[in-house]
Amino acid sequence: MKILNFLKNKFKIIIISLSVVISASAIIGVGYHFIPRYFEAKQEDRDSSRKCKSYRALAEIAYGLYKSDPEGSEWQEKFEEAQKRQAQNKCTTVISISQ
Repeated sequence: MKILNFLKNKFKIIIISLSVVISASAIIGVGYHFIPRYFEAKQEDRDSSRKCKSYRALAEIAYGLYKSDPEGSEWQEKFEEAQKRQAQNKCTTVISISQ
């Protein structure tokens, strides 16, 4: 009896609270689904830019020089420049040459 009276008195508050919880859950679910896609699309846009393409080309050159002369300094200079470009333009890393 006491529970029914309590529920009758607090019915509006219960409904509003449930609505808020359901709405918040829906917003979080939609965000969880769409936010990663948004960031992936932004990264793809950056990676297809001219600056990221030049980073990848320079990284490939550095890797080719590394394969032909691992002890040389020329590949290291190219690789450092490629790393700078990669960091500046936020490109996806394509080559990692351990030093």
